[in-house]
Amino acid sequence: MLAWSPILVQKIEIQALGFVLRKLQLNRHRDAEVAPHAHDYAQLILYLAGEGWQTVSGRRRAAHPGDLFVIPAGVPHGFAVQRGSRPLCLVLDYEVADAARPRAVHRRLPQATLNELHALLAQVPTKGRLTLANYSAILAVVARLLDQAPAPPEPSTAPTLYEKVRGLLRSPGSAPLARVAQTAGYHPDHLSRKLKRESGVSLRALRDQLRLENAQRALSSAPTIAEAAVQAGFDDPNYFARWFRRQTGVAPAQWRLGQK
Repeated sequence: MLAWSPILVQKIEIQALGFVLRKLQLNRHRDAEVAPHAHDYAQLILYLAGEGWQTVSGRRRAAHPGDLFVIPAGVPHGFAVQRGSRPLCLVLDYEVADAARPRAVHRRLPQATLNELHALLAQVPTKGRLTLANYSAILAVVARLLDQAPAPPEPSTAPTLYEKVRGLLRSPGSAPLARVAQTAGYHPDHLSRKLKRESGVSLRALRDQLRLENAQRALSSAPTIAEAAVQAGFDDPNYFARWFRRQTGVAPAQWRLGQK
């Protein structure tokens, strides 16, 4: 039996400048350990939720949400559970040209980047054939994880569409999406497509990102989950808990424990 439960698996072949993406997978670990093993391709493992022990080349590291491991081809690596946790991990299998061969890396991604990745992954079908529309989200995930985002544009005093819409969604008493789109000068569907092309995030996904940031701030300061739900703008704590789990893969109470 596998030591993990695949939640999302997409076999892909995207090639660009000596880089080949082979597969994108979202795994929920079981309680079993993963013995040290190696692949003939590079692998990237990002912990999205839960905790564990990640071993790379015999070195054991504690892994928490936001921990990113880049494992070159041929490098042995494994996993062990920690405190009964069942981590949720994003795994990318890829190949690179010899001149760009990666080295083993461990770094921590900020919470804002994790939120963006959750929103992007929500746009990728869990099974079935991908369509052209799915690739913008996948490429945005790869760019954020490999830190290979395109060079920034020339400085401009005018805010980007992403910044403008983000500001409208952040305004007190945020208006319905249709009104936000009207204020930005677009039909909602047109605005959503344009945002997705330019930033990899749809209008609804961007709103969910901001809601999640508000919810996480509330959970960090409010004494109870119910009060955090109210602070985050949710009338029903039960709906808040379900929504939060859909966005992050963990319950609000579990997320709070992970921040201590």
